[in-house]
Amino acid sequence: MDSSKNFQIGNYDKGLFDLADKVTLDKKTTVSSKDEAIKIAKNDPGSELIVERKTSAGTLSYDIYKMTIDDKEEKLNTSNDIKNLEFLDKPLEVIEKNTGTKNSVKAYIVAENGDISEPIYNTRFNRTTYDKMRENLGLDKNKLWFWLVDTVMGANAAADNLPPVDKKEINNMKSHLKPGDIILNGNDGGFIHGILYVGKDPQLQQQLEKKWNMPKGALKDEGIILHSLVVDEDKEIENNGKKEVIKAGGTGPIIDTIERFVQRHPRDAMIAVAPKDATDKTRKEAIDKGKEFVGKKYDRGFNTFDDKEMYCTEFVMKAWLGTSNPPEFKTQKHPLISYPAFILDKLPAKIAKSLEDGGLLYQEMIMTDGMAASPSMDIIWANKNMDKTEFVKKHTRWANGVGGKVNADYKKMLDENVPGIASESKRIVEQIKILSQRTRNEMK
Repeated sequence: MDSSKNFQIGNYDKGLFDLADKVTLDKKTTVSSKDEAIKIAKNDPGSELIVERKTSAGTLSYDIYKMTIDDKEEKLNTSNDIKNLEFLDKPLEVIEKNTGTKNSVKAYIVAENGDISEPIYNTRFNRTTYDKMRENLGLDKNKLWFWLVDTVMGANAAADNLPPVDKKEINNMKSHLKPGDIILNGNDGGFIHGILYVGKDPQLQQQLEKKWNMPKGALKDEGIILHSLVVDEDKEIENNGKKEVIKAGGTGPIIDTIERFVQRHPRDAMIAVAPKDATDKTRKEAIDKGKEFVGKKYDRGFNTFDDKEMYCTEFVMKAWLGTSNPPEFKTQKHPLISYPAFILDKLPAKIAKSLEDGGLLYQEMIMTDGMAASPSMDIIWANKNMDKTEFVKKHTRWANGVGGKVNADYKKMLDENVPGIASESKRIVEQIKILSQRTRNEMK
C-alpha cells in the first residue's frame, strides 16, 4: 500500500447554504485489533476512518486512515457532523482501488470527540440509482410503496404443484444443521427469504414461551431461528383433529421457531447453506450479532447503508459480517420484484417467456441466490422436491446462458445483473439435485 497517497472518499455538505467540501483519506497504519484501532483513532487529533479487512489467513486486520475536509473550518467533531458526510458510490471499493487492498468487510468513522459511526458495509448497493430514488421519493415513509412490498414481496407465493415442506422434512433438515447455518426458502419461484438457524437456546426458548403464553418447556423440541419478516399474523391450523392457533412471531428481526414459521408461512422450496470456514466461535458470534438486531423494524426501503432497519437477507448477511471470519456474499440486481403470474398469464406465451427472468425494479441487493452462489458457502441440505422448483429451473437457464447456449443478449443480461452468481448456477443445480435425492432416500 502507498501510505503517501491522498485520495477523495466523499464530500462534506451541511445543506443548501453551504458549498460541499472534498473529504480525503491518508493511510496511517494497520493493526490487528479493532479495540487497538479505535484507541489509536481516539488518541489522535481529528477524525479517522477504520477499515476492517479479512486477511488471507482468515483473520481480520484494521487499516486506519486520517480523514481531512478541504475547508479547514469544518471538522467531523461529533456523530452529528458525520451525518453531513456524503460518500462516493461504493466507498470501500474506492479505497481498495486507490490502495491496492482487498477483502474489505466494513468500516467505521471515529469523530474527533471519540464518537463511533454505524458500520459502513462492503456492499455494492449503498448509493445506487435505486437507493437515491428511494430516498428522494421518500419510500421509507410511502404507504403505497409499503403496500407493494407487503402484498407483492411479503405475501406467500401462489399455490403450485409442489407440496409444502412438512414436519418430517424439517426434522431431517435439523439433523444436518449446526447453529449459525442459513436457511433459504420460499415457494417455488418466490424463493426470497433467509433465516439464521440457532437450534437449541434455552434463553430464547423461554422468551418465546413467555411471549406466546405457553407452558415452560413447550418448545424444547423445536428449532429456534432468527429472521426478519415483513408481514406476519396468527394462523389457525388443524392438529390431530383439533384446531390450534399458531401465534405470530412479529415483524422485523424476531425470535421464532422453524416449525411454527412454516406453519404460518408454508414453504415448498428450502435449502440450507453453511460458511465453509465456520467454527463454533464464529457460529456463536453470528448468532450473538443476530440477537443484537432483534427488535429493529423491517426495512421496506431495502437500504443496506445502515442498520436502523433490516430486510431478511440483509439481517442474515450482517449477522455473519459481524464475526471474526466473515464469509463472502454476492449481490444481484435482478430481479427485485418479479412480474406477477397474473400479468404473465395474460400475455402471449412468447412475450411471457421473454419476461420470465425480468423484474419491476432493479436494485443491487443481497438475496438468496447470492448466498447460495458464494464460493465461501456450501449447500448442505435441500428439501426432497427442491430439484423440481422454479429456482432450479431458473439456475439451469442461467447456467445455459453463461455457457452461450441461449443467445448473446441473454448472456449480457446475466453478466450485468447477476455477476458472479450465474457462473455458479451449474454448481448450485448439481448440488441441489444430489441433496434432494439424499433427503428422499433418508425419508423412505
